[in-house]
Amino acid sequence: MNELRIEAGLAASLPDLAAGRTLVIDHFASRRCGATIGDLRVSWAGATPAELVDIGPLAGVPTAAEPALVDLLASGATLRRSRASRAGVRVDLDLPERWLDFLDEHPASRR
Repeated sequence: MNELRIEAGLAASLPDLAAGRTLVIDHFASRRCGATIGDLRVSWAGATPAELVDIGPLAGVPTAAEPALVDLLASGATLRRSRASRAGVRVDLDLPERWLDFLDEHPASRR
């Protein structure tokens, strides 16, 4: 089994981006006409939200994720720098097709 990794360039700057906050990985999903679409989200929180699980520090930064995402992330994912994300970080899955499987298994809308 692989693990959640962090790209080298981001590892050095992640503590500064965090500014003492927890890195949070969750997801958005919307179900319309029998199909679910969604995306992984990365954000920051002052403390680990109660509904999330601690998945260990990355580059010294506390990191938490939705319980349902833990296996997906552990099967191979990398945190990368992103200008498009408000957090400045994105998640790239090694096997993006597993995201479609995840949405099939968790079809409920989630904001």
